[in-house]
Amino acid sequence: MPRSSHPPQARQWFFLLCALSAALLLLRPAPAMEAVREALRLCSETIVPSLFPFLVFSALLTALLPTAALDRALSPLMRPIFRLSGDCGAVLALGFAGGYPVGVRTTAALYRQGTLRRSEAQRLLAFCNNSGPGFLLGVVGIGVFGSASAGMRLYMVHIAAALLVGFLFRFYGGSDPLCTHGTKPAASPDVPPLAQLFTEAVTGSFLAVLNICAFVLFFMIALRLLSLTGLLHLLAAALEAALSPFGMTEHLSTAFFAGLLELSTGAACMQGAPLTPGTAALAAFLLGWGGLSVHCQSLLFVLETDLSCKPYFVGKFLQGLFSAVLAFALFTVFPCG
Repeated sequence: MPRSSHPPQARQWFFLLCALSAALLLLRPAPAMEAVREALRLCSETIVPSLFPFLVFSALLTALLPTAALDRALSPLMRPIFRLSGDCGAVLALGFAGGYPVGVRTTAALYRQGTLRRSEAQRLLAFCNNSGPGFLLGVVGIGVFGSASAGMRLYMVHIAAALLVGFLFRFYGGSDPLCTHGTKPAASPDVPPLAQLFTEAVTGSFLAVLNICAFVLFFMIALRLLSLTGLLHLLAAALEAALSPFGMTEHLSTAFFAGLLELSTGAACMQGAPLTPGTAALAAFLLGWGGLSVHCQSLLFVLETDLSCKPYFVGKFLQGLFSAVLAFALFTVFPCG
């Protein structure tokens, strides 16, 4: 039986945290139940309708990907800029269009098929997983700031920051042979029939959505527990005191810490905030970072491979920083009227 890679002290602290959380749930069950109801509404009204179709079609596109043709068409662009094969261009497009966690899922699938080298998959993980236009325009642009134009600008910033991270990661890692384990490439004569591919895409995507919703439920409860203990208020007050000269308020501080854990909740906490360079930068950082809930959803697919999670986390943090800087500059020079 494999031994845990985590030190015993970390396991003891985690056990203590779980015990305290369970005790708090027993003492105050009503707020946790309300958090579950809110998370279920979020899943049923936003996550499942927007994500499930993209997961199905991304799975089908991955299985049917014309890798040779894409490599020839996109290599002149992908190789000099990102040091990636042309096949990775389709992964980027799906990641930008489908939202979290389509990019990571497609990368992991192509790596298992043997289409991507390990070094390519590692570099791609750093910048392929991004928020979709629907969330940015609808939830953030209109829902938070009441402006579709602001949402479009934030989406442009989001893409630019991701591409900048991808350019920086072109220097990461070396080159290695193609992965040979897992499913064979689509060009193989043993490719499964279309009926099997379609069935596996639909059922696999449904299970993936269930896993994603499970993490949304958990982190919504975690945020409610942090609020009940007063810890969330203390953290928000400390951040407000440190950044008040830059326009930080306790309301925005709460949204920041909520967004670090769960992106949709952080966006909901920002509703009603005025559109300024500072609030745009805060929203851009949270969108670039993605939140721990998104990371857990995404890393479900990475853990099915031998890929490292470190490039993913470093890339998301850098994307958050670059997004905040770009958004602050953009909304300072060209404020929304």
